[in-house]
Parts: sequence; structure tokens; C-alpha cells
Amino acid sequence: MDSSTFRLATALRHGRTKIDDVYFEAPFKLMTPFTNGRHSDFIVMFASPGFLQGDEAHIDIDFGPGSDATITTQSYEKVLNTAEGSASRTIDLRAQGDAKAVFLPFPVIPFRNSTFTNVTTAHIAAESTFIYADVVTCGRVGMDERWAMRRFTNRLRVYVAEPAAVEQALHNQTESERASTHRRGRPPKRTEPQLRERLAFADRMLLEPDAFDYTNLGMWREFTHCGVVYVHLPELDTAAAQDAAMRAAEPNTAADYAKPAADGVPANASASPEAIRARIESARIAAEDDLISRIRSHADAVGFVGELGVSRVINGLCVRLLTTRGDNAFDFIKDIADIVTGS
Repeated sequence: MDSSTFRLATALRHGRTKIDDVYFEAPFKLMTPFTNGRHSDFIVMFASPGFLQGDEAHIDIDFGPGSDATITTQSYEKVLNTAEGSASRTIDLRAQGDAKAVFLPFPVIPFRNSTFTNVTTAHIAAESTFIYADVVTCGRVGMDERWAMRRFTNRLRVYVAEPAAVEQALHNQTESERASTHRRGRPPKRTEPQLRERLAFADRMLLEPDAFDYTNLGMWREFTHCGVVYVHLPELDTAAAQDAAMRAAEPNTAADYAKPAADGVPANASASPEAIRARIESARIAAEDDLISRIRSHADAVGFVGELGVSRVINGLCVRLLTTRGDNAFDFIKDIADIVTGS
């Protein structure tokens, strides 16, 4: 296929998640989405026997505000013998606003003498729900190709934007400072809040069987499938929302609260960005701790076969697992997605 591109954008329209824009080149295809209420499932098809030498696949997906979508691939991704060359895939994901974005590609199977590089980059809004998973096998075990690949590289970076409430507070703070210092006759320049982001999670996997023995202690040992899942829960200022609801129930207080100041800065802009950020972070950490307990309890309930680790990262959760069957890994990852999204 040489170089091929797949692009998809989702949008919430009339209470349903629909295709806002789509473009793909052979061998990529897109099945008609399966819609159930607001949620839609999309299956990206790859009409090819697998990745061959020189193949470059590019996947670009934009989850629009309010949309609720799960995207999977058609089947296991096979990386065939690339001889002295290599194959690659890049995945660029964006989740906007309060989108629910789930991207779960099927496991990658590196064949004998294959070299493959996968690079995934995600830029997500703080208010979004985002789940991404990667699973790779040690090769075709049934064909006696365990650890027969030449090189497998997988890189993941997730960037999370500053919560909108914090950005608005920073904007209000700047406007207030400008209003108090500008000279008569020269009103302060208005600027829109610019969402900033930071690196929330980064992961890299490098498999080189010629350099390392992955059957040793501390490595994969007898396991054949390794997976990593990143989960981001929405970051919301729940305390502010509760306060607003209480003020709305008191007409006089609500009127005073809604009254803008003379310089155009809202009268309710007293909370500092640091205080709002701290409230949001505290709520997020509590929700993450609860999710960790739920995932571990679910693993015990279903009798997960393999090894499992769940922990918080800078912003979000990381789940790592080792199993001897791809179905065990992928089914448990889907269970995690259902727990997070409430499906």
C-alpha cells in the first residue's frame, strides 16, 4: 500500500454521534457505524494481508464536542516480513470538549523478521473522557515465531489541556489587572482565553529479541501478550457547579452574582486559578482512586488470567497487563472501557 491515510471526525447531531467528515485511501475502509442512542461504534477496516515493507499508515481522528464514540479496528494487525526495510503507523487523536472518546485497536502481531514502528499522539480536552489501548504479541506462537521479529517500537504521548474553568479564571484575572492599570481613554485590549496543555502521559515499548531475552524474570516470561491502557476522566469543577445551583435557588443572590462589574470582568471572578485548579485536581484524584478499586475488583470477579497493574499517572490512569491469550487482553480492555463510560 506504500502510504495510506484515514481521517474521521465525529459530531453530536440530534442526540446522536454521527460522521462529521471522513476520508480514506486504500486499503483503509470504514464500516457503517452502529448507533445506539448517543453512542456510536466505528470499525476501521484494513483490506490488506498486513503491513509490508515500506508501508506507511496514517490515522487521524477528531472526536467532536459532545460526541460519544468507540473506534476499533477490524481484526488483529499483522506485520509481515519486512526484510531489510520496515513498516510504520502514526495515529493522531483529538478529543474536544466533553467528548467520550474510546480508541481500541486490535493487537499487533509482528511476524518473523519484521520491523514496525507505531507512534500515537493524543491531544484531549480536560473535560473529555478518553481511553486508548495498545496490545502487542510476541509473534505467531502457533507458527513457532515467538520473539522472531527484528524490532518493534511503540510510542504514545497524551497531552491534556488546562481545564476550561481554570483558563477562564486566568482570563478574568488578566482582564481585571488590565482594567485597573490602563490609562484613561485607552481601554484594555480584549483577548480570548487560549487553552494550554501539558504532557500527561508518555509510554514507549521497544522489543529487540536479538538484544534481550524476554523470557527472563522481570520480562514477559511465559506471557505472549502485553497491553497498556491509558484512561482520562473528565476534569470538572463540581464544587462551583453546586454553588451555582444553590445561588440559582436564591433569586436575590443569583442576581447579584450574575451582575457584571463596571470594567466588564464578571463579579464572580474572585476564585483564583490556583484554587479552582486545586478543587478540580482533588475531585479528579478521588475519581481515579475509585476507578482503580473498581478495575481491580472487576479483575477478581471475572478471574482475570495473567498479571495486572493499575496506577495513577500525572493525569489519568495507566493499566498494564500480561496474558497468554489475545482475547483475555482485549476483552478485559473492553470491560475497562465499559466501566469508565458507563456502557
